[in-house]
Amino acid sequence: MQGWMEQQEKTLQHMLKQQKDTSDSFLRALERMEVRMSGANPLAAKHSIFDSLCRRIDRLNFDAGKGRTFDMWYKGFKDIFDYDCTELSEQEKTRLLISRLDQDCRQLFCGSIAPRSPSDLSWDKAVATMDRLFGSAKTLFRRRFECLKINYDHQDFNNYETLVRTRCSDAKFDSISFDGLQCSSTLRDFRVRRLQNTAAEEVGSRG
Repeated sequence: MQGWMEQQEKTLQHMLKQQKDTSDSFLRALERMEVRMSGANPLAAKHSIFDSLCRRIDRLNFDAGKGRTFDMWYKGFKDIFDYDCTELSEQEKTRLLISRLDQDCRQLFCGSIAPRSPSDLSWDKAVATMDRLFGSAKTLFRRRFECLKINYDHQDFNNYETLVRTRCSDAKFDSISFDGLQCSSTLRDFRVRRLQNTAAEEVGSRG
C-alpha cells in the first residue's frame, strides 16, 4: 500500500511538472505572438513583453522565518531574468525585478535607497540591495550548521527531499569546498559533544 501511494505521488508530481512546462511554453508563444502583432510599434512590443514576463514571475512576499527570502525567490525565476529578458534594456529589466516586490517590500526597498529612485539603480545594485534587505537573518555558518542537523523522522520522503534541497540551497553548499564541508561537520560534532558534556556536568552537580 505504501509503495502504491508513493508511486501515485510521483505520478502526480510528474503531471504537475508537465502542466507547468506546457504553461511556460504557451506563455512564450503568446509573447512571440504579441510581438508580431505589435511589430510596427516597437514601444507596444516592449510593453507586451514586459507584461508577459510579469505574469510569469510571482511577487516576492518576504518572510525569513518561513524561508521566503530573496535568494530563494530569485533562484526560482533566474532563468527568466537570464534568458527571457534579452529584449529588455538593463533599466527595463531592473524595473521588472522591482515591480515583482509586494507592497511592503517595495516600500522598504525604496526607503533604503532614498533619495535615489529605483530607476537610478543598475541591475547589479538592485539585486545586491534586495539580497541585503530580504536575505536570511541567519548567518551562513548557522544555516549550514542547521542543514547538517536535519533528521529523517519518517515523514513523506518527497517532502523530506524537498526540505533537504531547500536547506542545502539556502546554506549555499553548492559553493563550499571539500575542506569547508569537513570544517562544518567537525564544528557541528564539537558543539554536540560540548553540549552533551555540559548536560552531564549539570546532572553530576545536582547529584
